[in-house]
Amino acid sequence: MKRMTRIKLACLAAVAVLAAAGAGAERTRMWRQSNFEEFEKGTANGVALRSDGKLVLAPRFAQFSDPNMAYLWALRLNSKGVLYAAGGSNAKVMRFDDKGTATTVFESQEMAAQALAIDARDNIYVGTSPDGKVYKIPAPDAKGQSGKATVFFEPKTKYIWDLLADASGTVFVATGDKGEVYAVSPDGKGLVFYNSLETHIRSLAMDAKGNLLIGTEPNGLVARVSMANPAGADKPEQRPAFVLHETERKEVTSLLVDPAGNIYATSMGEKPRPGLVIPQAQQFVPQTTVTSTGQTVTTSVPMPVGQQAAPFVPFPSLAGGSVVYRITPDGAPESLWSSRDDLVYGLGPWRDGHVLVATGNRGGIVAVESEDLFQNLAKTSAAQVTGLVNTGEGKIYLCSDML
Repeated sequence: MKRMTRIKLACLAAVAVLAAAGAGAERTRMWRQSNFEEFEKGTANGVALRSDGKLVLAPRFAQFSDPNMAYLWALRLNSKGVLYAAGGSNAKVMRFDDKGTATTVFESQEMAAQALAIDARDNIYVGTSPDGKVYKIPAPDAKGQSGKATVFFEPKTKYIWDLLADASGTVFVATGDKGEVYAVSPDGKGLVFYNSLETHIRSLAMDAKGNLLIGTEPNGLVARVSMANPAGADKPEQRPAFVLHETERKEVTSLLVDPAGNIYATSMGEKPRPGLVIPQAQQFVPQTTVTSTGQTVTTSVPMPVGQQAAPFVPFPSLAGGSVVYRITPDGAPESLWSSRDDLVYGLGPWRDGHVLVATGNRGGIVAVESEDLFQNLAKTSAAQVTGLVNTGEGKIYLCSDML
């Protein structure tokens, strides 16, 4: 089953016992643990582990709702604070009330609802994958009931990775495998806004000046795309774009801009080395034959290479770990946090200008304060924490894969 949990600030007390008694005829032995690596091997209960080895009181961590889905990908709040979640499979969007009761507002036969955006009027936009579409769910009525979903835009591309609605109601659609960003007007008319040389546009955000930020794959770029097209640049590939940073990993999965104009970016996965050929998983199809005795035998045979399709994998296994970066308003990038084992799926604001990081493969939440200090706030029983939103009222909602 799928579970979604929340962090709610609360006062808790805990005492760490740093001694143990010997067994059998041996005398009592004592040892001391004082650094992050030693404490990380244990199980935290009511405390958060800081990278400097200190233990501090942890926020309360509790289950909020179980929408009975295989996995959730995205969380969003509308202007009234109503929580929505998108996931699969099949593709589905759920609405949650204050008690965690879930109501389905969208469902289709596609594999997953991968992306979710809500505009200023509370219309909801859902991007499905693979071979998906962008659907529009009208804003809820006075009783909180959502209207019927309709196809808003069909990019005719393999993946829809992210959606972003700006103040004017334009919806930007990040896609792969052609590395294009579409701009769709409120009436559903779309065009290619930017055509990159990358295979995938994985994430979107708006900077402090209203320019579009994109995160890419496979070169792990964070780039700023101008909203204005200069005279003579009448093609999407000619729209000015400036690479703010080329990250150490291959795909930029999340972007976040804080009120001070700092850009936070997460990247994960090892970049392919020159000359390295990554083998593709072989796909098979059934083949029925009749033996000389008249017996019918069905076996699996390799599918011809030209007919194979890339399978949709919700949580691919990636080597290389993850890095969280901060790019200051003057363009200076710095690495704030990294892990060789954890993959970063989402970012969210935290108190005092810090950021929260949603991670897999160990299902954790990390609060990053500076390049020298972070703390493991919570660990779920799920393998992947895929998204988070901050209500601004002392609550953080998290979503995950199956617990």
